[in-house]
Amino acid sequence: MKRKLTLLGACLLLVAACSSVPQQKVSVAPAPEAPEPGNLPPQTLEPSECGLFLWTQGTPRRFIFFSRAASGHATAMLEAGKQNELTLAAQRGDLFGQFMTEMDYAMSGGGAVFLHLTPGESVEGGQKISSGRIELLDAGGWSTIIPVVGLRACQPDPE
Repeated sequence: MKRKLTLLGACLLLVAACSSVPQQKVSVAPAPEAPEPGNLPPQTLEPSECGLFLWTQGTPRRFIFFSRAASGHATAMLEAGKQNELTLAAQRGDLFGQFMTEMDYAMSGGGAVFLHLTPGESVEGGQKISSGRIELLDAGGWSTIIPVVGLRACQPDPE
């Protein structure tokens, strides 16, 4: 009986000690403001050259991404007034035309851009991108998702 009381007392002391440990609060820095996409200038393709053109899905539509097929580079305006040159780092998924449905780009100055595209119906000289998203990962580790639509198009050879 004495042993049971000693064990019960020890358990009560242990519970009391655990409940008096102060809780530590973890502070998390607030998320930065989401960037407002800008508009890229018009892009032209040479005869027999193909490109990927992406616009924001929301209103107003903004032309924010362009890549020439097989170049390994892209130009993006994911933040108003700040044009970024991107370098293709990886690609996977399904092939549609000269592009893949998933492409990862490295940004100069840090950060990354991930494209996830859903090809739509074929059109003369190309194919619509019915939906997709651009994920912008900044140097601080914050991620911004931009819904996009677009077009994969090729400039025909002159006849």
